Amino acid sequence: MSLGRRTWSPNTLKCCDCGATLKVERTEKKVAVDAAFAPGIPGAICHQCFMHIDGLKVPDVETKDAVHLIQGQDYEIKTVDAIQAWLDFFGWNAPVAGACASRLHAENKSREAYDLLKAAREHTDPGFIDNERAMLLLIDGETGQALDLLTSTTAADHPRWHLHNGILANSVGKIEAAAEHFKLQIKDHPKEILGWSALGFHYMQEMGDYPAAESTYRQACELFPTKQEFRAWLGDALLRMDRHREALTELESSLFLEPLDERFSAGVEDLIVQIRETLGESE
Repeated sequence: MSLGRRTWSPNTLKCCDCGATLKVERTEKKVAVDAAFAPGIPGAICHQCFMHIDGLKVPDVETKDAVHLIQGQDYEIKTVDAIQAWLDFFGWNAPVAGACASRLHAENKSREAYDLLKAAREHTDPGFIDNERAMLLLIDGETGQALDLLTSTTAADHPRWHLHNGILANSVGKIEAAAEHFKLQIKDHPKEILGWSALGFHYMQEMGDYPAAESTYRQACELFPTKQEFRAWLGDALLRMDRHREALTELESSLFLEPLDERFSAGVEDLIVQIRETLGESE
């Protein structure tokens, strides 16, 4: 082991406050602990310390929820320590390990991210982990290594295999192949937002096929009626086809939906102002 290099491995689960060893029950879909887990720290808590810890405390965490929390939660402790806490809680769980590596990589801790995936591959689903590594390699511009990993796996190994292949194809200029992969992604996993986002963006930005983008975003609006981004992107697609009134209606409607983030909402508001000015000048 290199000096100062962390060895990733789940530790015995202990209370994050007093250090008492805790009983944990793990399944593929969720983990339960006696007495609770605090996602905001993150850390497990015993009965004696339960009342001393502020914030959200839950008796169990589902794998799918952990993936979202790991990637989007603000922690009370350093990120590397937070990732270790998640590993201690879930053990070697492939989706959780992938999310942990993604969070590390997003915070410019690439070495730690790749080291974690290397360790995880020895203990859990190698095909899934190879896909997670391929995605990080694509972000880093290492298309050759990513291609090797994706070629050695199939759609059965990872729910986003087609998404990853689409991103790879687009990065090397294979625009049509990318579109086919994105279409297969939403066909196989229609309830996953990323596939719809990727296909709509690809039609709009890479192919300039605004009617196809419109159709994609209308379908996405039906599947995810509370999401601001799809309604706003639909408005953008209509605007690019000079359908200003329709675009304005969709963009204004999007402001009443669940925002992607504050910056996105501000951009929608700016676009609305621009369209109103354009329509006012034409009247």
